[in-house]
Amino acid sequence: MRRIWAIFCRDLSSSMREFLLLYMIFAPIFLALLFRIFISSAGSAALMFAVDERVGEDVIGTFKKYGSVEVYKNVEEIKRRVAGADDVAGITINESGDYIVILDGGETHDTREIPKMIIRDMVDPRQLEISFSVRDLGVTRSPVARVGAASLILTVFALAGAVIGFNIIEEKEGKTLSAINVTPVRRFEFIAGKSITGLAVSIMIVYPVLWILDMWSVDKAKIFAMTLSSSAITILAGFLIGAMSGNQVEGIANLKVSMLPLSASVVGALMLPPDKHFFVSWIPTYWSFKGFDEIIKNSASWGQIGIYSAWILGLVLAAFLVLSKRIKRGIA
Repeated sequence: MRRIWAIFCRDLSSSMREFLLLYMIFAPIFLALLFRIFISSAGSAALMFAVDERVGEDVIGTFKKYGSVEVYKNVEEIKRRVAGADDVAGITINESGDYIVILDGGETHDTREIPKMIIRDMVDPRQLEISFSVRDLGVTRSPVARVGAASLILTVFALAGAVIGFNIIEEKEGKTLSAINVTPVRRFEFIAGKSITGLAVSIMIVYPVLWILDMWSVDKAKIFAMTLSSSAITILAGFLIGAMSGNQVEGIANLKVSMLPLSASVVGALMLPPDKHFFVSWIPTYWSFKGFDEIIKNSASWGQIGIYSAWILGLVLAAFLVLSKRIKRGIA
């Protein structure tokens, strides 16, 4: 245990000295902040109406069903609001009781046409004989926000793996790996000591990312369990980057290559029909993405978390067994 802790402290000191660890911590947080702004902008793309208070509460309530409503006291206030930089349609009523839509000419198609359709329906409602049923899919968050959050968490694992990989590269460049081979440090202790940094980075960043993206209400225990199992991907990526790179330039190139299967697993999970998911199900990040996506949707059970974790650990172990000789040569 003492030797594992010594390896971890050495990696931590090395990462802080070259600002690598700080970059890997703040890069996902910065991306989360940018993504939060994007989500807010997408949310603000809903229809907006500047409505004259004289139209009455019933009409105001009707428009609230279709978008955001701002109520004004007179037509001049509405005209000033419509002339603003954002996309707003003004709704007022004249002395004859006719509804008037106020536009400045630069609105989108929906902002121009939907207010007319709403008014037409209020003035001349059509009773259509249509039977329908409502099905609650249980989705309470924007799909864009949900997928973006799960993808960003996977990026955290990749960057945490880069921390492990670049620490190994630094030791290779400093010829310290050769010295470790003649010390009492066992292979398990070396792997465990190197892995702690990546594991700590993953756990330390995942929760702030969720908080920034306003997803703090998710089941944190399930997030923790999924993060622990997915950290095996971090360890695999880190040792592959370290073993296959002779210097930091090669390390950066291999990091970019490692992002390809990560991206493929996410795109495949989203775009392929369920019966074609076997094309990407051999990638551990596929199961990690499914796990985080369903946790954020509040639809993941502990049994599903266990199944996804078993797939992740099994696939990572299989990859280690297949690539063990290459990794041993790379860190020898």
